[in-house]
Amino acid sequence: MLNLRRSPVEPQAISRSSLMKYLRATIRLFALCGTTAGYYLRWLVGVPFVFAFREAALSWRKQNFGGWARASARILRMRVNVHNAPPASPFLMVSNHLSYVDIVVLESQVDCAFIAKSEIASWPILGLMCRTLDTIFIDRKRKRDLPKVMAKVESTLERGLGVVLFAEGTSTGGRRVSPFKSSLLDFATRRFFPVHYATINYTAPAEESPAEQSVCWWGDMTFPGHVFRLLQLPHFDANVVFGSEPILAEDRHVLARELWSAVSSQLARAEAMPK
Repeated sequence: MLNLRRSPVEPQAISRSSLMKYLRATIRLFALCGTTAGYYLRWLVGVPFVFAFREAALSWRKQNFGGWARASARILRMRVNVHNAPPASPFLMVSNHLSYVDIVVLESQVDCAFIAKSEIASWPILGLMCRTLDTIFIDRKRKRDLPKVMAKVESTLERGLGVVLFAEGTSTGGRRVSPFKSSLLDFATRRFFPVHYATINYTAPAEESPAEQSVCWWGDMTFPGHVFRLLQLPHFDANVVFGSEPILAEDRHVLARELWSAVSSQLARAEAMPK
């Protein structure tokens, strides 16, 4: 006869599984904090010795920021799959935006500074670190700040760093690419500067919540809650496709549309690939 009674071990197994996820997330959180602090302090100690030498300063930054990104990816058990060669610095590049993890993915592959929303500058500890690591902050509500932001982009490129712009203006769930905002592309069209592009998407294990919920940070998700859920994943994949050729245009609206189309096409092809 078929026994329909629930096994007495099942609640215990569920509880044990939840406990293991909690412990995994806690250990990874401490590991990430320690790794971040270690690389940042190491970078700070070396800055006075390389500050006056451009190439040495860039190399020291790359060693530490890139090393932090690769170490963080290992702690997260995030496998970064790269398609096509990334651009060489200096470069201006746009990408779709899915999560704070995008920074780890891109910095593990290229030496770059990021354009970020101004609120991050006021975050405790993290804000200070971002400010000292060349992050370019923008308040999109203050149009009069755009010339100052574009001047920082230009000076960053002149120093030999790449600059990454998340042109959607906010993070999304990754099902589609939101229209690109064109205001910060004005520099590229005035200088007829080539703009590279990249497309990111994530894949979570089949037995876990889909990447749209577990890896992508968007909508009304709270930052602390999402971080802790992400750290519970046993592993996940980050897939980044770099555009084969940069795009040039003399009108920023045209440039934004062409970049959006290129990133969207790459995302559609990536989503169509067997998981």
